[in-house]
Amino acid sequence: MTSLASERFNRTAEGYLRWWAPVLAPASVRLVDRLGKLEPGFPGGEGLDVLDVGCGTGSSLLEAARKWPGVRLIGLDASTGMLAVARRQAEQLPGAARERISFVESDAASLPIADASIDLVITAFMLQQVPSRPAVLAEFRRVLRPGGIAAIVGWLTESESFAPEVEIEAALNDAGVVRPPNPEVRSGHYLSATEAEDELEAAGFGAVSRQEEKLDHPWTREDFATYRETTRDFDLFATLDATARERTLAALGARLRMLTDDQLVHRPPIVTLVGRRG
Repeated sequence: MTSLASERFNRTAEGYLRWWAPVLAPASVRLVDRLGKLEPGFPGGEGLDVLDVGCGTGSSLLEAARKWPGVRLIGLDASTGMLAVARRQAEQLPGAARERISFVESDAASLPIADASIDLVITAFMLQQVPSRPAVLAEFRRVLRPGGIAAIVGWLTESESFAPEVEIEAALNDAGVVRPPNPEVRSGHYLSATEAEDELEAAGFGAVSRQEEKLDHPWTREDFATYRETTRDFDLFATLDATARERTLAALGARLRMLTDDQLVHRPPIVTLVGRRG
């Protein structure tokens, strides 16, 4: 069943690749590198099955394909638009690596994967989108073989708001634009790393480890405005007539010019979790 979230990502997949994937990509690289150090032969060994849930445009999936020769990889996402981009990105890989990747369109809470058939489930920046994280984590445990690993990168709630995000709300107010309520039901960001660890343990995972860090992405004023218009707030801007759109962008531009360069560097907190199915 198509969800509101998957429909949104269908509309914004190309913008996501251009503007948002580069923000997240460093965390995907670090996740793959960390998993590669877990123990000798894992997860780079021959014949292992890896499932990337919410693979998006393919950052984690392609990084794993490059660094883990011999594993079979499945990229799963509920958005046809995101999967189309991921497939296109996978064409950049050497033929042998491409042949080890398959793609599946599915909701994360109902995986079309057999019980105990996967060695490693990875997911990056997806669990805040789902209505129920426990339901998705239960699916992770179901599809993992005993001793299999779940590896998660998730957002932590920021203690201070990112200044440009504050300014876009102020710019909408300046322009007389009212943001409509979001009808999507989402789990949202983790309130703390402890909450994230507790959720994974409650889902039946043991030997859970966690690591907190921050992303560090510098925006230009122009790029941030374009990202919000074409991707993050695409649906909002699509409702505006030309005059209202121009008024909103002018107000946003004026407000962004008042910020310092350091205020344009986004440093959101994230947490990486790794746990084993008993």
